[in-house]
Amino acid sequence: MRLIPLRPGTAATLGGSTWADRWPQGSASIYGVRSDGRLTYAVVDAATGARTHGPVVSSGSLGFVPAAMATLNLTTVLATTASGDLHRIDVLANNTSLTFNAPVHLGDGWPTGLLAYDGDGHLYGIADGELTRWTVTASKPEAANLTGPLVIGSGFALTTLTTTGPDRLLGTAPDGRPTSYRIRGANDWTVAASTTPFSPDLTSLVSPGGGVCFGHLPDGSLHRFLDRSPAGDGTDLVETGTVDTDGWRQVILSAQPRTVS
Repeated sequence: MRLIPLRPGTAATLGGSTWADRWPQGSASIYGVRSDGRLTYAVVDAATGARTHGPVVSSGSLGFVPAAMATLNLTTVLATTASGDLHRIDVLANNTSLTFNAPVHLGDGWPTGLLAYDGDGHLYGIADGELTRWTVTASKPEAANLTGPLVIGSGFALTTLTTTGPDRLLGTAPDGRPTSYRIRGANDWTVAASTTPFSPDLTSLVSPGGGVCFGHLPDGSLHRFLDRSPAGDGTDLVETGTVDTDGWRQVILSAQPRTVS
């Protein structure tokens, strides 16, 4: 995996033109949670990297700060507590204000490390290096709609996790190296790892699909990246600029999958 490392404020070029000339189309809908438990929502244009909406911040708190978080769709977010309780968050509005129903408890014993939804019916979670896949059978799932837990394997020592397409994962190793996976089933996957790292301080990595992803740093900055071959193994992932140099003060972020193509 070749990578231009994360450098705030830079934009990659090819043949005298910027990557913006080649960016997929669509918008990234990004939910987040602040340290006080308040939910946030923002929209970023994938082609330009401009934040076009938000961040809108809820006046009310979830009552907890998620340990892991996965956005299913525009109005549905799953989140786990530090003790492994899984909650569904039903968003009521995210335009001029951000409101939601009280989180619905779906069960306990869920991963507190990382969660990501691929937009095609599969929810992935990592706990203690073990990757598990569930099938999601409803847009607003109850416990019975999270079925067939399948242990994919162990040794998934990632600090961030997102999905770039159906059964395609992208995360960062502890030293910041981007690592991509194509999942086929239990003990059946392919992996590609970069020798050139992101910043090891990256706290969240999210993708709306189409080869686009966004990386968040503790200083409140958000950076965008493009994989020229999103159906491949992530060999052409490059940084293309900074969405904001500050203002993203969430402790965790999650993007709605498959909104960019």
